Amino acid sequence: MSTDAKQALQIANRRRWRRTVVRHSILIGWGLIIMFPIFWMIQTSFKDAHEWVTWPPHWVPQDPTLKNYEQIFTFDVQQSGVAREATEQPFNIWGAVADSLIICTTSALIALFMGAFLAYGISRFNVGGGKFRHSVLIIRMIPPIVIAIPLLMYYAIMVPLASETVLGFRLSLFDTQFGMSLLYITITLPFVIWMMLSFIDEVPYTLEHAARIMGAGRLYTLRRVVLPLVASGMVVTFLFVFILNWAEFLLSLTLTHPDVSTLPVLLNKFQSASEGRLYGPQAAIGTVITIPVVVLGVLIQKHLIKGFSFGTIRK
Repeated sequence: MSTDAKQALQIANRRRWRRTVVRHSILIGWGLIIMFPIFWMIQTSFKDAHEWVTWPPHWVPQDPTLKNYEQIFTFDVQQSGVAREATEQPFNIWGAVADSLIICTTSALIALFMGAFLAYGISRFNVGGGKFRHSVLIIRMIPPIVIAIPLLMYYAIMVPLASETVLGFRLSLFDTQFGMSLLYITITLPFVIWMMLSFIDEVPYTLEHAARIMGAGRLYTLRRVVLPLVASGMVVTFLFVFILNWAEFLLSLTLTHPDVSTLPVLLNKFQSASEGRLYGPQAAIGTVITIPVVVLGVLIQKHLIKGFSFGTIRK
């Protein structure tokens, strides 16, 4: 290799190294910006009351304590001279955890089950026409605040039916797990359809055709051929919808009180405009809200990698 060629190669390598350094520096900086609120929330949850608003701030708790977690789990939030009004409303974190898990898991599973079948029909039979698949997300373009009051009025109309039962099941929608689950299924179903369409479109139709030749029915083919191939996509879709439901606040605040309370609504109770906020208990509850999503993501990370890359199926 000539001297000029070596110099050109060295220059190209230096440029490539510089671009790599700049790219990684930007990614690391952006990652730190994104992770800082989470870091601040977690470290605040271990601070005592006198460290919540100190200046300059303590980046690491000087006297780490579990008092904030003890207070929220024993329903005994101490005043410490801060936000007295915030604790006047009773709260039950165990009830909120149970409500959130039941509502979010049930609604996500049902939406996933319905959305997978609907996406299959759209993908294979072009249900609704060519433009239908691009219009399923229209319902998500409506801001939640627009439908909150009409839904409240509709749910309130159903209150008199709370005393009536059908097959032993109460028909009440307001302030019930059933009513919130039904709502979450409705508002997340478009997302499920849209995401599952991408995965089902990747499954070669020749596989289904071969199964049909062997005598398999349509439902059997869907259950034993198509769904196993898009299992990673279903896991990703479930997690995405679960996170949407887990973090939803406005509709749950409007349509629940006081029997049902999700974790974001419970977190809102620790606020007071007149005396400040209980930052420690708020940070502790925020950490509790974050843990299930993080744990769930770690447990199914292999499926997430496959799903976000649209799996390994190619036509």
